[in-house]
Amino acid sequence: MTRRRTAGVLVLAVVAAAMTWFFGVGVVQSLAVGGVVAAVGLTWSAVREDVPLTWPVPPVRSEPGARRDLSETAWALRARGGVPERTLARARAVARHRLWTRHRLDLDDPRDRTAIDAVLPSGVVAVLVRERRSEIDLVAFGNVLTALETLGPATGQHGTGCAAEQRTTDHTTIERHP
Repeated sequence: MTRRRTAGVLVLAVVAAAMTWFFGVGVVQSLAVGGVVAAVGLTWSAVREDVPLTWPVPPVRSEPGARRDLSETAWALRARGGVPERTLARARAVARHRLWTRHRLDLDDPRDRTAIDAVLPSGVVAVLVRERRSEIDLVAFGNVLTALETLGPATGQHGTGCAAEQRTTDHTTIERHP
């Protein structure tokens, strides 16, 4: 709302109050009429402008592999015809993210395959490894989602006294000795 429009509405309210007082209405009632005219005029001016009158919606930031990502994937399922490739690709992305963040395993690296087989059931790994596959049924995809959702953090890797390998973000290996 501009200053000019606000000033115009307030001048109109003062004129309305003065006219009602001039025609014999009491001072208090004249001020009330002026207040009502000001309130209605300012509200009308604010509504007429093209400024949205809604609260701003904060952007939703969802980390890949979070519960929300899995629930959105579950909604994409169809009752008949199996699971579409797009949904299966999202499940693969979730698996890559969770395996990397929780176990430092790369789903696409053949050297990590035995470790991934130890963490996930073999049927789930078979579904996740194949890039192009005909649509799978809902039961098999449900097993994939359950395995990904229950994928826990790595245990038993620290304090063994053996040299440990740690992968970095560029997939190179750093050997650490305790």
